[in-house]
Amino acid sequence: MKQSLIKYFLVVLTLISFSQVSSQTCGFGCLGLSGVYGGYSLQQYKADGLNNYLNIISNSTHGSQFDFNEGRGFKVGINLVRADYPNFFFTFKGYYQFLYETQIVGNELDLVDSFPPTYEAKLEMNNWGIGLDLGIPLLGFIDWKIVEGELKFFSPKLEIRVVNPLWNSDNLENTYTPDKVKMGFSVGSGLIFNIIEDYVSLEATGMYTFVEIDYLTNDLDGSKIPTEDSGSKFISRGGLQAFIQLNVGIPF
Repeated sequence: MKQSLIKYFLVVLTLISFSQVSSQTCGFGCLGLSGVYGGYSLQQYKADGLNNYLNIISNSTHGSQFDFNEGRGFKVGINLVRADYPNFFFTFKGYYQFLYETQIVGNELDLVDSFPPTYEAKLEMNNWGIGLDLGIPLLGFIDWKIVEGELKFFSPKLEIRVVNPLWNSDNLENTYTPDKVKMGFSVGSGLIFNIIEDYVSLEATGMYTFVEIDYLTNDLDGSKIPTEDSGSKFISRGGLQAFIQLNVGIPF
């Protein structure tokens, strides 16, 4: 299913890139770079395999527990082609997205362990990709992106640090990474608010991301999260993605 959707997405990009329509009215940058953008984003995901593993090793049976479910960070990109037709427009873009989530869990003091360690975990879900949106003028200075799709390439990274006040500087640190880049895709819609037409606009988008990550591997000893007998995935599915960005046009 995922591979078929990706193939269709690439075919549409190819057809649009080489299409020639005599009635086209070219928007800014239609023959080259049309602008840059930057903004803030969030990405939700279901990470039961990660959370279960962390709560087991930290012995978090009561009180605070690890619950990784949403990364946040900046998103920057380039609107490579923006073409305006009489009744609709499309944009072909490339981007890089920084996403991370950090959590700290420390157990309460007890008679068995007077100085229980604190566990710190940081998950990065950075990704790059290409996107295509198709929209129409809606109302005055507002455009509606009827549909937007993104093909995403994730490079997840997990850092776990165990801190104990008795260890001084000898804290335990482990880094986990995937064996290869993980592919996913997003589908959604949004609104564009044209502040200065063809030059400055504000864009708000909501999407749903489809992604699965089976496991990450320790860079030193090759151990996996989650373990092979756990029956769960590091990230079993994606979720809501939302971002707001400022577009700056560069006309040609």
